[in-house]
Amino acid sequence: MHEADWERAQPASPGAFGLDRRGFAGAGLAAFTLALLGQEVSAAAPQQRMAARDWIERQGELARALKGGQISPLQWMAEAERLAGEIEVAELMAELDREQVTQQALPTTNDPRKSAIRFLDPDGAPRKLGYGAALFAFEPHNVITPHGHRHMVSSHLVVEGAFRVRNFDRLGDEDGAMIIRPTRDYIAATGQLSAMTPDRDNIHWFVPSGGTAMTFDVIISGIDLGEADYDIEAIDPLGGTMLADGTIRAPKIGFEAASDKYTAAV
Repeated sequence: MHEADWERAQPASPGAFGLDRRGFAGAGLAAFTLALLGQEVSAAAPQQRMAARDWIERQGELARALKGGQISPLQWMAEAERLAGEIEVAELMAELDREQVTQQALPTTNDPRKSAIRFLDPDGAPRKLGYGAALFAFEPHNVITPHGHRHMVSSHLVVEGAFRVRNFDRLGDEDGAMIIRPTRDYIAATGQLSAMTPDRDNIHWFVPSGGTAMTFDVIISGIDLGEADYDIEAIDPLGGTMLADGTIRAPKIGFEAASDKYTAAV
């Protein structure tokens, strides 16, 4: 999602998530300016789009800078959003046709089908870029159910169709639950990007809008030294409890239970 899209987006209300309005304080979106590797991050439209190979390499530079502690997760997020405006989706997809794409088995839940991507050097050997990449192909009934993350960041570029994207900030954890606050509820069209970090929009929920859809995902795990590479937990925001400060205590649930409840109709 580009900075201009952040500015136009409206904070999500409890009603958008099927929640009671009582006690809810709308979550505002504070504008921010971030420095990346000593340079100001600009959200202005680029004069010239990047070549797909350069764009893929730039993602690797960012991943290495993040894991090396040179930039913060929020700085990585700002640059990932800016880069979404520097690539033509058709050129990226044409480049992926030349890479090693391995389609995984259909999931047993209503999750989308995943294809892992290995980028290759001119000799056909795998490139070590510091991040994982994948395509997620959604049929109309497929859903990425609400879930939170630890020790990782990810970006999700819409390369086909459109999605309803709902995000929450993860404010804390209790026994068997997360304390969360809705941040946004919007339609992401082809060419737009949604990203998550530990500090912002840590929880996401994707439902295809109007047919089949697909995302190109960049996943960077192992960003917390001494911790597991990643941890992902499904939650039930619709079954949560509204707290006095407008946050939600959302129970943690299994992914199969989440898949049963959070269908494309929700």
